[in-house]
Parts: sequence; structure tokens; C-alpha cells
Amino acid sequence: MEEGLLPLPQSLAIRSERSPLTTGNCAIEACNSSRVRQLVSKLELGGINFSCFIRNPAVDSLPKLDDDYSYTIEIRPATVELSAESEPGALSGCSTLAQLSASGSLPHCTINDRPRHPWRGLLVDVSRHYMELNTLRTVIELMQHFKLNVLHLHLTDDQAFRFQSEAFPELASTRSYSKSDLKELINFAADHAIRVVPEIDIPGHATSWLVAHPEWGSEPVDPSTQRNFGALKACLDPSKDFVMDAVRTILGEVIDTFPDQYVHIGGDEVDPLWWNRSRAVQAWAATRGLHSVRDIQAYFTLSIVEYIERQDKRVVVWDEALHETLPRSVVVQAWRGMPARDIAVAGGYPTIVSSPYYLDLNYHAETHYGFWPSMSASEWKSQAERMENDDVLEHVRDGIKWHQSFGEFPHIPERSGGYILGGEACMWSELVTDEILLRRVWTRMPSIAERFWIAPSTKGESTISERLDASLSRLESLGYPDIVASPPIHECQELQPLLEMLEPVKWYARMLTTSGTEARAQGETIESDERPYNAQTLLDRVVDRLPSDSPAVRRCRSDILAGRDLSDWTNGWRVQYKELNQACRRFSELNELREASESLLKLADVADGLASPIKDLGGPFGEYLLPIAFAFVPSGDDS
Repeated sequence: MEEGLLPLPQSLAIRSERSPLTTGNCAIEACNSSRVRQLVSKLELGGINFSCFIRNPAVDSLPKLDDDYSYTIEIRPATVELSAESEPGALSGCSTLAQLSASGSLPHCTINDRPRHPWRGLLVDVSRHYMELNTLRTVIELMQHFKLNVLHLHLTDDQAFRFQSEAFPELASTRSYSKSDLKELINFAADHAIRVVPEIDIPGHATSWLVAHPEWGSEPVDPSTQRNFGALKACLDPSKDFVMDAVRTILGEVIDTFPDQYVHIGGDEVDPLWWNRSRAVQAWAATRGLHSVRDIQAYFTLSIVEYIERQDKRVVVWDEALHETLPRSVVVQAWRGMPARDIAVAGGYPTIVSSPYYLDLNYHAETHYGFWPSMSASEWKSQAERMENDDVLEHVRDGIKWHQSFGEFPHIPERSGGYILGGEACMWSELVTDEILLRRVWTRMPSIAERFWIAPSTKGESTISERLDASLSRLESLGYPDIVASPPIHECQELQPLLEMLEPVKWYARMLTTSGTEARAQGETIESDERPYNAQTLLDRVVDRLPSDSPAVRRCRSDILAGRDLSDWTNGWRVQYKELNQACRRFSELNELREASESLLKLADVADGLASPIKDLGGPFGEYLLPIAFAFVPSGDDS
């Protein structure tokens, strides 16, 4: 029964009987929440009598951080009783009920469940690539299905400004969200117990601001750089009162639009160049006793924090904004490895853990699952070492080692009150469009959601791959998109045996190229104009549609480990090679797959015992990997 549950519940007592389900809706005998009624009415629960009791009658309100998401489900013959302290808890119970119903019958059981962390988030970067509102609605529905509760919208960055300000309408990018768009999305999210937290990233990542208002910076900005990826030089000039006034005005509009208690103001990757060489900024800083760029940013941040807190809101920042003057009312989002998390917590800050959950790095679900927000430092180091020894990640091993502890951190005095607020996965969208967002996120995010919901367990770890695949296979039957099959990776179905075995290279290898990856691993800065992609690059190749963690590869790996017959796999691997030449004549873009196709043919011989396994068959081949190759190589074998 547990194969379809993600996250696993805290307590599950199963009885042997089951109640069969028929088509149609259940009979709702009692329920004082219209939101619960709406979700339950979407499920095929024919033949079931359903009731829901919410002890706190404050229903149809906006979700909050301190809401109680606990619930109890009692399933007896033809009867489901759901009870919860609050409406968000009841909606969480609906998610579990939906997952149980996907098999066509309901097990008789008692479930008592509650989340471990109050902040269980997903960041969607809508700046690098615009995401349609319908796509964001589906993201919200899937978040609710897997018991996440915070959608973090990264609304502004160098490449675009997606918030339509009434005070400064010229800031908005061509494709952006109106206040009415966002309010509708917020209400839709509330119906699914999801909070929406906006991010306006300042004072760096501000090229989009300065293209519209060059006077807001300390130097002219080249508009052509706006399309580039990477941390650009542009930043706001805090020495100009009118700039600070404009920032407060924009944030005031954001606060009026987003009712959530929290507002994210960024604070990451502020390049020191402009402030250091501006005489005006340096003179302004000197009169205030600010001795470094860190101090200047801290002064800027404190000014904004004070303004937002006067509006009865709380602030979230990226960990670069840590400073001895940062108020402990501020939440720190730690993305620069274990040191960022531990320094923030020791400094007395509520802390959101994100560094192990960067979905844009194309890691496998099991890699992300190896980390949980509150793990000890020794546990974190052990998992990091496992990553470094993972054959699939060998091509970026040096970069991963560097990434575990990069960046400089200030001395923050140890203070009480710090704690892990939760975790948040981040889907940065440099190489992700609206079309592929769901596949890139949800082939892995359900596993991460479990880490945010429940403490680690042997049972969870031993079954996570099977439960993930089961969950993904049942989404379509529950009314969600088939994120594995749609959109198709390529219309040439003859090459499906090859396409389903391919994955993108990992870490930042696509963003930086091979030489750039090696340089980055040595701590060198890769200038934005040296990168192979920018915001205008068409993402229309096979690699752009591949899942980061192929479900087919997971299934094949499972067959290999279990010693099952592989002929169905190897027959396809031989057929794809025979079809490749004709396919390339029809679709010239497939020529870049030739080397991977030949390696997959050789793997067929390896699988059939006709050749010895070698790691090189796994690639990389340009931007492609054949990770199944490493399943044939014994761990620690350098062949």
C-alpha cells in the first residue's frame, strides 16, 4: 500500500480489508470546508461515504506559516472520516486520500500525520523565463498533492522584471504579471493550502531596473547585457535617496498585492565593483562609518527591513545578506552549502535550507533525497562524500567539491533563537521554459517533499525510488499532466530507446561548458558573455526536453540490480542504432546524439555479457549522459 504514498505519513496502521471504488464521486455526509469539498469532488470515490470534521472553524482563509497541517484519516468499509485541527490540515489529508485512491480501492487503515517543518517550499524563477499562469496553477496543484506549502516566486532579476508596478510601469518586462493576475494566483493557491511568497531581488541582480532607470545605478548599464546569465555587475545605488524611495514604493506595491506575512528581498551575489569605484558611494559610506561593500549592503538591507517590518511583515534574505547588524527577525535562506545553514542558525536566525535542493543542477532524486534540512554536520559531510564518489557525477566532481563550501562568510556572534524553519527547493530557469518546467521539477520534487514533511526512516529510504515511480505513473489518472511523457522529447519515436536513456550533464556543466566548469571548480569567475547560453537562446534541442532523472533509467537500473532479464532493454538499444542514420536524415538536429547512440549499442553487448563494462560508455557526450552505463560498473571500479 505504501508504494503510492509520498510523503510517507508519520503513523500508518493498516488492516487487511479494502473498499473497492467505483466511478463517480463519493457521498459527502458532512464537511464544513468548501475547499475540501472541491478537492474531494475531483476524486473517483464512488461507493464511499465521506465526512470531514475541522475543529478550528476558520475555513476559507489565507494560509499562514503557523497553520496546523496535521490530520487523521480513518478508513472503514465504504467510509472515510477525515479530521483536522485546521483547514490546511484537512487539505493535506485530501492529498493522502487522493494518493490512496489511485489504485482503485481504499485500504482500511488509520493515519495520523503532521509535518516536521512548517516551511516546505518550491522556488520558481519566472524571471529568466516567463512561466504561464496556467503552468503555475498546475505547479500549485502538484505542490498540494505532495504536501508542499510555500510557492516562492522569484519575480525580478537581471533578465526581466515580471511585476507590473503602477508607480513605475516602465519597469515591467513585455511578459509580466499584473496585480490582478497575481491576486487570482494567490487565491487559487490558498484553495490548496499554499502560501505565495514574492521575491524582489535587490540590490544586485538589478540590470532590468537600470535599463529602465539608469539613474538608479552608480554607472551606466549596457542594455545588451540584460540577456546574459550569471551574476552581472549592475546594482542599485544606495547613496541616492530617490533610489531608496523608489525601492520602498515598489515594495509597498508588492506588500499590497501579496497578503503573506513574508517578503523576500534577495541580497545575493552583489558585485562589489560599482560601489567600490564610485566616489559618490564611497563618500556616502564614509559619512556613515561603512568600511566595506559588506557594510554598505548591510546598511541598505537594514533600511529595507525596517520599512517592511513597519508594514507588519517579515523579511527573507539569501545568506549573503548575513551581517552582524542583520536583525534576528529576518529569515535567512541558506544556499551556499552547510556553512551557510550552520552560521545562520548559530547566529540566532530562522533558517530555510536550500543548498541541497537546487533542481537546475540536474541531480538525481536520490541525490537530493540524501539530504534533509535538519541533518547534523557529520551526516551532511557523509552525504557530500557520497556525491563526490557517485560515478554519474564524476564529470563534475571537482565542481561539486568546490560547491560544498564556496563563498566567504562574516563573523556572526553565536546567539540563541536560531532554528531550521524548513526547506525549499529552487528551480532556476536559465535552461527551463514554461513547456518543460513540470518535467524538470516533478520528476524529482516529490522525493524532496518527503524530506520536508517527515523525519528520515529506513523504510522511506529503502522504498523511495519505487514510490516515486508509482506516484509519477498515477498522476494522469488523478487528473494531472503526464509529466514523463508530455511533451515528447522528440517526435522521432524510433529513437525512443535512446532518448529515454539520456539525461543532461550535471551541476553547471551546461551553463559553463567543460572548460568553464573546470575553471569554476578552481574558484574562477566565468564572465556572463563567455557562457554558451543567454535569455535569447532557443531551448529546442533534445537535451532541453530531457528529464534530469530519467524514470526509464531508474527502472532499468532496478532490473540490473535485481538480476532480471534485460532483453527488452537491449533489443531496443540495438534497434535505435540501426534507426539512427535514417532518423538523422529526417531530423538533422539528432546528429549530436551519434556518439551516445553508439555507446548505448555497446552497452547492449555489456548487458548480454559479450563485453566488459567501462565508465566511458556513460559519457559525457557534449551535454548528454548515459547514466545507465554506470549501473554495469562495480562501485569503486575505475575501468
